[in-house]
Amino acid sequence: MSISAKKIKILINNLSSPDTRKRHIAAEELSEGDERVILPLIKALKDENPGVQDAAMRALIKIGGEVTAYMVIPLLRDEPLLRNTALIILKEIGQITVPLLKPLLKDKDYDIRKFALDLICEIKHCDYVEEIVRLLKEDPNPNVRASAAKTIGILQYKSAITELVDALKDEEWVCFSALESLSRFKDSSTIKPIIDLLDNSSESIRYAAIDTLGKIGSAEAGKALLEYFKYADDFEKQIIVKSLVQINVVPHSSDIAETLKDILKNGDWDEKMIALKGLADIRESSAVKDIIDLAGSLDSSEPEDEEKLLIIKEMLKTIGCSDSLIEILNDPKIRYRGRKIAIEILGELKCRKAVPYIMRLLEEDFRDVRRAAAHALADMPDEFAGNILLDAIDDEDGHVRKEAIAALGKIGDKTAFIPLLNHLFVEPYKDVTEEAVKALLSIDTESVFKHIGEFPESVKESLAKNTDDIEMLLYLSNDANINVRSSAVKSLGKAEDERAYKRLTEAIHDKEPEVRKSALIALGEMNCCYDEIKSALEDPDMWVRVYAVKTLSRSLKQDAINSFRHMLMDREIPVVLSTIEAVAQLGKDEAFGILNPLLEHEEEAVRRRVQQIIFGDQMFEEEGVEI
Repeated sequence: MSISAKKIKILINNLSSPDTRKRHIAAEELSEGDERVILPLIKALKDENPGVQDAAMRALIKIGGEVTAYMVIPLLRDEPLLRNTALIILKEIGQITVPLLKPLLKDKDYDIRKFALDLICEIKHCDYVEEIVRLLKEDPNPNVRASAAKTIGILQYKSAITELVDALKDEEWVCFSALESLSRFKDSSTIKPIIDLLDNSSESIRYAAIDTLGKIGSAEAGKALLEYFKYADDFEKQIIVKSLVQINVVPHSSDIAETLKDILKNGDWDEKMIALKGLADIRESSAVKDIIDLAGSLDSSEPEDEEKLLIIKEMLKTIGCSDSLIEILNDPKIRYRGRKIAIEILGELKCRKAVPYIMRLLEEDFRDVRRAAAHALADMPDEFAGNILLDAIDDEDGHVRKEAIAALGKIGDKTAFIPLLNHLFVEPYKDVTEEAVKALLSIDTESVFKHIGEFPESVKESLAKNTDDIEMLLYLSNDANINVRSSAVKSLGKAEDERAYKRLTEAIHDKEPEVRKSALIALGEMNCCYDEIKSALEDPDMWVRVYAVKTLSRSLKQDAINSFRHMLMDREIPVVLSTIEAVAQLGKDEAFGILNPLLEHEEEAVRRRVQQIIFGDQMFEEEGVEI
């Protein structure tokens, strides 16, 4: 949106106002101006108020273009604040700036030459890279040469590899930048001159060379690093090992294993992750205790720690079912969290030799350890595990009981049936009771059915939700309790059996609305019984009618559409809204004809929803109405 010449003149005058707020607003609004406002905005960059300065800078960036870049470039010679502002503007203007920077590469001021290179580096575009190569070779200032070396790498100009290799013999800062660029190219021809730097007297150069060889990542680079490892000092060994891990060349040796373990203990988190990968690659079981101890120090309730834990677990699984991992289970020095993690990994690995040790942990003091032990035993069936898991169903902690019961169900231990059956009558927690029901159904559904008359209503409701046995569901669908009957009726929707269809068409006329609603949901899953569902549109209960509409909305029958017209006149608003949603599925054109009369409905919620469907959300956005 452009602004008039008159408005521009007013705004430019306002840039000189004694009122800071007026100057700030003027600078902001001039961002819609043309080339006439560039110079006033550049002057506003020197305003005494930082807010005005910032607004002027943003305005110049928004205006952009070659003229703006041309007029801002002289600020590179100004005092530091304006110079830095100019760098930001030119960078944000982008590629249009680059041709204007070429003359600056020959400027007599080395700072200007460096600023030009830094901008090209930031913009990541240049069509005169040979000029930059010339600076790398000939510029008398090392800072300019270093910037040139870095820029060549950013621009991925591989034709200058020879010049970058020559720059490895230059001053230290130039050498660093050349190594950084060579690491981007990953060219094997550069490995030999980089290896030669390992004999350099400068520690910093040697460290950078090691790091670069790791980033190049070839087998030849790995071989060179391994050879140098023999003569490296402790700090260099750590850099070498990290590089070897990153290029997946980690031979198994005691020296490398010890270096990795040292990084694991003393490095930052990024370094610890590298060490973990290396230890997993060589399957170093002697590091298991340190890894578990590290895992035990993390709190899985913290999102960042949870992500780290997942990585650590995967690394431990790579090392495998080792004696070192099993020994963790009885090590009193390991945090309980660490033992819990060890149990979980052994279970996931199905490490059968760990079963006797895990069984003993079902008597541990810490709840989470007992819980993890029960869960792990479910994945490793053992002739002795059943008895100790049966003892655990009487554990004082509900979480442990639930895991033990789930394990017994997964194992399918027939001897557990009666104890679990008896447990149904004493368990205080609903979720544990439900787990017991699932376990019993898994062990012997037929026997559960034989005892069905003995169960309290809560157990029968759980059975109705969790069984797929048609006989049991039919029986429970006639239970006197509404919740049991309703749950069983709903579950019948998953059964492909003629008896289920018949029972559901009966249930749609049940005296209880909740049961009728469940019957509609089940019939909807079966995608059948259109006429029976249609009859529910006249149900006296509002929510039954709502579900009847929802179920019928899946039908494309013309008769269903006619029924929707009738339901739009329902006395209850939730039914009307549900019908509107059903009609909306027909498509905008057909929905318009059916819904149009409701634009005059007495209820605002109905009118608004119809307007949204017919006219779309855009109408509300234009009116400034929140929807």
